[in-house]
Amino acid sequence: MILLPLSMLLLLTQPWRSLGTEMKIYSQKILANACTLVVCSPPEDDLPGCDGQDGKEGPRGEKGDPGPPGMPGPAGREGPSGRQGSMGPPGTPGPKGETGPKGGVGVPGMQGSPGPAGLKGEIGAPGEPGAPGRAGAAGPAGTIGPQGPSGARGPPGLKGDRGTPGERGEKGESGLTEVKAVRQQVAVLEGHLRRLQNAFSHYKKAALFPSGLAVGEKIFKTAGVVKSYSDAWQVCSEAKGQLASPRSAAENEAVTQLVRVQNKPAYLSMNDNTTEGRFTYPTGESLVYSNWASGEPNNSDEGKPENCVEIFPEGKWNDVPCSKELLVICEF
Repeated sequence: MILLPLSMLLLLTQPWRSLGTEMKIYSQKILANACTLVVCSPPEDDLPGCDGQDGKEGPRGEKGDPGPPGMPGPAGREGPSGRQGSMGPPGTPGPKGETGPKGGVGVPGMQGSPGPAGLKGEIGAPGEPGAPGRAGAAGPAGTIGPQGPSGARGPPGLKGDRGTPGERGEKGESGLTEVKAVRQQVAVLEGHLRRLQNAFSHYKKAALFPSGLAVGEKIFKTAGVVKSYSDAWQVCSEAKGQLASPRSAAENEAVTQLVRVQNKPAYLSMNDNTTEGRFTYPTGESLVYSNWASGEPNNSDEGKPENCVEIFPEGKWNDVPCSKELLVICEF
């Protein structure tokens, strides 16, 4: 009974609220708790409530346990391709494949340019004597000249003494037989000469191997040692030779090849010990061939006299002090 007059009082004091709204609030208050209709003083440090609905929010409850996983959704669209990664280490080589079929013959290449002329070869063995030629035709008979006038007959001479009879000589052999015997001896000697030449050529090749060259009748050889000029001269003299003395471009090229193989400059035999600035062979002869480098000889080595000659790997000459140790090349 008390609730009905109170409800009417609220309707009269708040006319701006609609009837439906008030009834809804009223029913909620009745269902929630009958004590909410009692107007109480607000708690300390808090705002007053409005019809029991706008009070201070209570403490948040503990987080509940996670629910069971939901069903997987449909697959999304394919994303863009990522950047290319760095190249990995090379793999192990695979097994060797089978040999392929043999290729066809290629097209012939272009003809190469002619190479430099080689050194002059050795003189060959003399050939065998040819067959004797046929006898020539007899020439025409000469005419008899006119007889000159007969001279006057002189007086008869004195009769000489009779000489003693000489001994009878042996009968001589036919001239044809003697010629045949001489030819046989010549043939035998030529055979010996050919064998000697072949043997000499064999030993000459063995002597040249591996560091020797021949030009005409000269042989140039090195043992690869380096010496001063006087010691180098002694080495060649003990071997019954002398230091290299190139007298032509071909001989200079042969010495250059040995220098180039050893990659060391070498001594030549020439010097100007007798007359400064006038280089000669050891025999005292003037040079018949030279291949000086540009500006050489200049006799300039920090005060030391340059009385000897060296040859470079390019074949050019230079004057040097005779105390310098250079490659030894002998000629025979």
